[in-house]
Amino acid sequence: MSALADSLRAVPLFRELSKKDLERLADSMHERRFAAGDEVVLEGQGGIGFFVVLDGHARVTVHGEDRGTIGPGEYFGEMAVIDGGARSATVRAEDDVRCGAMTAWNFRPFVREHPDVAWSLLTTLVKLARAADERQPAAS
Repeated sequence: MSALADSLRAVPLFRELSKKDLERLADSMHERRFAAGDEVVLEGQGGIGFFVVLDGHARVTVHGEDRGTIGPGEYFGEMAVIDGGARSATVRAEDDVRCGAMTAWNFRPFVREHPDVAWSLLTTLVKLARAADERQPAAS
């Protein structure tokens, strides 16, 4: 199995995939590296990439507000890839970060063919929506 496929095996989103499917996923991804301080994605800009953090940590901000860090096994960019809209957050490398990156034209068919991955993405998006609702002030 390729080194990238081995790294992807540890990602909870892909835990149900067979060895063959992990290899196929790895073949459709490109490894990207970012130095500490580099912007990986910028809020408000268009985005066609989905990223899985393989090594390192990145800081996530929304409207300048810190939303925490993400690290190995976590992913981002799924919303912009799913709906073709602008990035909803800025992600900046805190230290050297290695990611697996996939374009929308590879991501969409892969998710359609793997319902377990689609379901995991749905549950993540629901969690994000609930967290956003909790941050909203109550209407008066």
